[in-house]
Amino acid sequence: MMFRLFDELLANPVTFSQSLGLVRLSGDVSQVPVLVEILRFMGTSPMRQRVAEALGELTGDDFGVGDSRAAGEWLGANAGEFRPPEAYPEWKTFLFTGIHPRFAIFLLRAGETSRIDLAEVVWGGVPPDGIPDLRDPLILPAIAGSGFLLDDDRVFGVSINGQNRAYPLRIMNAHEMVNDVLGGEPISLAW
Repeated sequence: MMFRLFDELLANPVTFSQSLGLVRLSGDVSQVPVLVEILRFMGTSPMRQRVAEALGELTGDDFGVGDSRAAGEWLGANAGEFRPPEAYPEWKTFLFTGIHPRFAIFLLRAGETSRIDLAEVVWGGVPPDGIPDLRDPLILPAIAGSGFLLDDDRVFGVSINGQNRAYPLRIMNAHEMVNDVLGGEPISLAW
């Protein structure tokens, strides 16, 4: 059913509505994580309200107009009661590889090889390698009054083999990852 729901959401709103009706009639609560995930990919679809209503019928909770973030948080708090169908790892992999094929590397065997609840894995809107890492950054000396760092700037301070470096948070926000060599050691700093 979960494969059918997503395919029909993309291809035909009428058949999607019919499949959603079948889920509602069946009372199959294993489809709750699937519907929450579908909400995340619906954008401003007029069907959003119907998905929220289906979630409400299956769970007994009110999902309003289908706020996907709130629905995801709700699912995280109630995950024990609403376990996804057995083929959910394959479905989630299929869904995310539509965004980028490399998601298969992360997800394909995740249900077998990790304790991560795949229902809580959410696409952040950026494909793999969509944010360039900072490699061998330009290093400026810490000179008072240089104008680059302000007194209240937050930094990540790293000290290795007597060599010290400060990586400004405002630079890290843009890259999320720095690859550098410090004290003769290759390092990676992730934010």
